[in-house]
Amino acid sequence: MGKIDKLMDFIWLLNAQVNSLHEPKLLTQNAVKKAKEFEDRLKEINLSGEEADIIKKELENSLIYMKETSKKLAELEEEIFAILENLTQIIKTTMQ
Repeated sequence: MGKIDKLMDFIWLLNAQVNSLHEPKLLTQNAVKKAKEFEDRLKEINLSGEEADIIKKELENSLIYMKETSKKLAELEEEIFAILENLTQIIKTTMQ
């Protein structure tokens, strides 16, 4: 087994993770476009307190999930930056 082969499991996992972000990216772009429309429609509709509470809870649940996901992505991004720094040092050292 070559040196790179020993590292590929992380690269494959990372590629799968990046590929899995394609659909959420498209959905997010669509949701951003529809958010203003939703807000305008919300102002036009006379919701009861109970109905407003249901919508509020749904939005809050969405925010919680998005924040958790964003936090994990930020952690992964930091790890990748650290790995890139290490690789840059390896390249500089071996190229001398």
